[in-house]
Amino acid sequence: MSEVESCLYVGEVVHRRVQPVKHQLRYRVYNFFVDLDELPELNKRLKFFSYNRFNLFSIFDQRFGPGDGTAIRDHVWFLVRQAGCGDKVKRIFMLCYPAVLGRMFNPLTTYYCYDAEGSVCLMIYEVSNTFGERHSYVIPAGTTGHQTHAKKFYVSPFNAVEGRYDFSAKPPCEDLALGIALKVDDQAVMHAWFKGVRVKLTDAALLRSFFSLPLQPLKVMGGIHWEALKLWWKGLPLAERPPALKPNISFADNAQNAVER
Repeated sequence: MSEVESCLYVGEVVHRRVQPVKHQLRYRVYNFFVDLDELPELNKRLKFFSYNRFNLFSIFDQRFGPGDGTAIRDHVWFLVRQAGCGDKVKRIFMLCYPAVLGRMFNPLTTYYCYDAEGSVCLMIYEVSNTFGERHSYVIPAGTTGHQTHAKKFYVSPFNAVEGRYDFSAKPPCEDLALGIALKVDDQAVMHAWFKGVRVKLTDAALLRSFFSLPLQPLKVMGGIHWEALKLWWKGLPLAERPPALKPNISFADNAQNAVER
């Protein structure tokens, strides 16, 4: 697994809605791709990154998973064991937007779970909405890099909780490609994807990322609301928001019953 290491992926995120109205957004972003076991070490090695502490870039336990301060590593390993993969998974990487000067919003955090042979064997997609809620989809990776799961969580105010997600996750290497399609009655409603190239995780790279996109968290959150306003202007109706799910974890193929945290 020497070819897989903590790094940055710099590229573009694209959202394309195909029905009932057409709409597209495209933004340049950077993502952290970090080994969960290395978070404390990265906290010591890098001047401009901190774990659970304010800095130019940070990752905070309370901004992920149950949101109660449980260590990210502990929470994700809990999901891995509940999925019946505790003996198979050996290493877990996290793809996310970092907090910048303490500000952060992650629409999607993705966990790549590797086995002893260096293959991705389990994927965890942690989806967040703008109401402060999160939901995790825990899905065996399979051999094709494609996974499917029924939609269980309210995200966009323009999409009801119906249909399914088709995920596509290329194993990260020199580049990374991650895609999601929402389909209702087997008809595509929207596609979203991120494509990026690997950049070594150094203080110099962090500074370049900051000065290229100094307000990425505000750009992400502001972009969400701006694009929503444009969709509303185009006449797309709002979907009713259902009560938050309890528990907030969905396992594919009924691997285990979800456990509320």
